[in-house]
Amino acid sequence: MMRDEYFENGYVVRRGLLPADLIAELNQRFADVADGVCEPAENMQVVRNVEVAKGLVTPKTKAHGISKMNFVQADPVLRKYSAFAPLLNQVEQLIGPDLISMNSMYLNKPPHVDGRHPLHQDLIYFPFRPADSIVGVWSALEPITRENGCLVMIPGSHKGETHDHDYPDWEHKNHLFLGVKGVDTSARVHIEMEAGDTVFFHSNIIHGSGFNKTEGLRRAIAIHFANARCEDIWGGHKHTLDKYCPRDDYRLVRGEDPHDYVTHH
Repeated sequence: MMRDEYFENGYVVRRGLLPADLIAELNQRFADVADGVCEPAENMQVVRNVEVAKGLVTPKTKAHGISKMNFVQADPVLRKYSAFAPLLNQVEQLIGPDLISMNSMYLNKPPHVDGRHPLHQDLIYFPFRPADSIVGVWSALEPITRENGCLVMIPGSHKGETHDHDYPDWEHKNHLFLGVKGVDTSARVHIEMEAGDTVFFHSNIIHGSGFNKTEGLRRAIAIHFANARCEDIWGGHKHTLDKYCPRDDYRLVRGEDPHDYVTHH
């Protein structure tokens, strides 16, 4: 059973979940926004890698300068990911039928920069509780290997505590790329994926990703879902990230919204 494997290990992989036409559409939209063919949607944050932003690295193309795009559900093309019924069917098996999508992002890991994401737990970024009612969903948009910086997971770590997080002791640190301290990483598993493969992972599992040692981009798309009946431990407070508001990325994608988390959509 998918649910049993998920709650035992903290993650489960579904191979070939996204079709080729959707993958092509998502990647083309990223390229169009990167190249300025279309403007970023309202509240959609285009994030440059810190070394590019500081002028230490000159990217080969505009896309090579971007580390990710946050809050992409405002974009009419990129929001197709969080509305994709086969994906939602899997999520429903894990956290129930009333689903809010949030924290949507298109993830790009270009070469020649320190694009590592330190080992971390996503729960620290979210107001929803309990942790068992939040699932991250991450889909490969091209082959993703150890060479170009695949995800790593520590199986079973979702059953432990939520650790303190801080910036890693690295020369160049991307904004809000926080990591756990003092965790045994010997049990970590590398998740290599083909285009369309999708991993579903618990909000408290310790995970991260490595360097891109190739010449190509490493492209993926990710989103989190919460059961709409979760408690909001932030009491509705609208934290902002620069001029962007993570709560404005919330969407009700299936079922009911009894706490009116998504009243403005």
